[in-house]
Amino acid sequence: MPPLVFRLPVRFLLTLPLGLAMVLGVGRGDPARAQVLLHLPLPNGELMRAQALQLATDSLRLAQFGQTEEALRRLQLAVAMVPNSSELLYVLGNVHLERGDYAQAVQALQKARALAPDDADILYSLGGAYLRQGSYFAAAEALERAVALQPENPNARFQLGNAYLMLDQWDPARREYEKTLELDPAYWPAMNNIGLVDYEQGDLEAAIKRWERTIEMNDSVAEPYLALATALYIRGETGRAEELGAKAMRLDPSYARLEVLRENLWREKLLRDVQVLLRSRPVAEALQQAAVEQFNRQMGLSEE
Repeated sequence: MPPLVFRLPVRFLLTLPLGLAMVLGVGRGDPARAQVLLHLPLPNGELMRAQALQLATDSLRLAQFGQTEEALRRLQLAVAMVPNSSELLYVLGNVHLERGDYAQAVQALQKARALAPDDADILYSLGGAYLRQGSYFAAAEALERAVALQPENPNARFQLGNAYLMLDQWDPARREYEKTLELDPAYWPAMNNIGLVDYEQGDLEAAIKRWERTIEMNDSVAEPYLALATALYIRGETGRAEELGAKAMRLDPSYARLEVLRENLWREKLLRDVQVLLRSRPVAEALQQAAVEQFNRQMGLSEE
């Protein structure tokens, strides 16, 4: 899945009164006027909102530098100060989502949706949280609404395809992936996932072509190499399959773990068949070597 991106919606900044925005350093204005405003009493509600905005802005900066624990603490305080802000709840939900706290992400984003039911960004993040949580029907419902509001958003289309894929709704999943590629021809995860659909539907040749095309689009990720290797192994091309499988292990040895493959939406047929490939000697040896090299890098023992 495409990575989540922390962002504070521009509309959130625009909802602040001009004076408050200037006090906080948001936007541009006359410095002398800003100094005068610093000494003016602010209504309680506006002051609380201004302070909450500052906390949210700080939290996003912290999150971008990997300090998600402190970012989360500040966001929770901001939400406590302004509990009916859909924007703050949206940002809080995305921080939880980035941390892998899926239940908390869903809770925050559900509250945000209740406050802003037609906000496509909130619906998109909520659908992503449901997907990560394994609530696929709920994910499909939220993402269908997001796509209805933003039909030209390739990310929303792709995630909706993922929800359909996990519900074994093959044709709707394929349709959304193909629409994703129409909107963004370079969107290689959509091409890769059409291969997942083809494989589960028993069309081995089509799956192979999809994964070959995916590698042409992006040759630096392990998943299409391993998927293609599995399909070729099942077709009987063991030499090429083992070569590609070994390359996948060198690119990312974590793809030897079934839980990682499940996180990447591999379904039952492909999960069953890849285990045969992973037991082959060339792939197992490549995995062992890649794991040793990864350990050495982590321990600072690499010669590089």
